[in-house]
Amino acid sequence: MKLTKEILNKRICDVETAENPQTFLEFIRESEEQFGIKEANLNNISDSELNEYFEFLCYLWDK
Repeated sequence: MKLTKEILNKRICDVETAENPQTFLEFIRESEEQFGIKEANLNNISDSELNEYFEFLCYLWDK
């Protein structure tokens, strides 16, 4: 799945096969808080960078 800024406020479970009821934005912000990462300025990154950042956060949860 390719994450774009257009779907940041959609629930993850509505977009892909997952049980997570958070929006993509909620997931990103919770992940940043959980792992002590400074909040990324999501308005100033490309969709490609956003997708890579999301995948990185998912990787951290899987560790």
